[in-house]
Amino acid sequence: MHFNRKYLQQSGFATVTLTVLLLAIIILVTLYTAKFKAQEQRIMRNHLAMQEARIVADAGLEQTIQEIDADRNNLDRTINGTIAGANYTATITNVTYPDTPRGDVDVVEVDVVANSADGSATQRAAQELIVMSLVRGGPNVPLAIRGGVNVSGSFQVVANPNGGGDGVPLSIWTQDDVDVNGAGTTCGQFEFDNGVCSTQTLSERGDHGVDILDNDPNFPDDLLDYLFGIPEENWEDLRDMANQVLPDCSSLGPNTTGLIWITGSCDMPSNDVGSVAEPALIVIHDGDFKMNGDVTLYGMAFQFTTPGNTTQYEITLNGGAYVEGSVMASQDPKLSNGNLTVRYSLDVLRNVVVNDEFRRLYRVGGSWHDF
Repeated sequence: MHFNRKYLQQSGFATVTLTVLLLAIIILVTLYTAKFKAQEQRIMRNHLAMQEARIVADAGLEQTIQEIDADRNNLDRTINGTIAGANYTATITNVTYPDTPRGDVDVVEVDVVANSADGSATQRAAQELIVMSLVRGGPNVPLAIRGGVNVSGSFQVVANPNGGGDGVPLSIWTQDDVDVNGAGTTCGQFEFDNGVCSTQTLSERGDHGVDILDNDPNFPDDLLDYLFGIPEENWEDLRDMANQVLPDCSSLGPNTTGLIWITGSCDMPSNDVGSVAEPALIVIHDGDFKMNGDVTLYGMAFQFTTPGNTTQYEITLNGGAYVEGSVMASQDPKLSNGNLTVRYSLDVLRNVVVNDEFRRLYRVGGSWHDF
């Protein structure tokens, strides 16, 4: 068979040319794909680094808040930390608003700047906090009852000389009626100090003085909210803030201070509890409150009954025991026929508000941001 040599040469050249073109295309596609994949990996690495820095910033913020809560007096400082090899710096700044009803109120700004472990990404997280007393303001009355008072035994209540306004004494504040039908009296601070409370009285049997504010339509329906700003149905939130949660009061003593939550009845020990400078705020949850002997509670006793619990718990003070501060009850308690003695103390109740043991850290809602 005869072949055209020129044709064969042209055909071979075309084949080589096509092969070279295809090879060039394959090389270009490969290079493009490699470049695309490299770019994709860089983007992924950057994304992961940003995520890592974000996690570190949030974790660093939480760690910083815990450190602030552990030392609520040091509110202007810088904290450096490391989490899983990634560094963060927290800057804490503070503005103090002094002499409010809740003592000194500190507004704290926490700004955290965090890096990824390789240092390629940086993220920021910030949160505003408030450090202030868990008590909304010291009660201005020595005895406050969401219910009534009916005492047939002996009692003395020593008034706040300005509880009802300047120069207007206030001894007892109740939602319902106060019935003084025993050897009960109320008196002023001077009279109590000089031992004439039983003769120079503000109120006594048959003489209901202006220092007793009973049947008050403005008495708060929720004493827990009134005193702490926490509704009764959320009482667990307050319990979680307590310095101590105890089954009874047997371990309390002169060095006891702060918020003490008792999960049941409180039979006070045969020694003073708290002091004027370092008072105690005792919450007796669903239980009786009893003091015997010549002992003093410096601070506040708050008998709190869980909403829906209809049990009538007792308040008993006998044998010279008395409270220097305030007694409050969220329900109608059964008052004993013993010697109920409660004296209002401005110094004690002021320290319940301003002392460090009663200050807590709160987050400002909606203040978290990452920009």
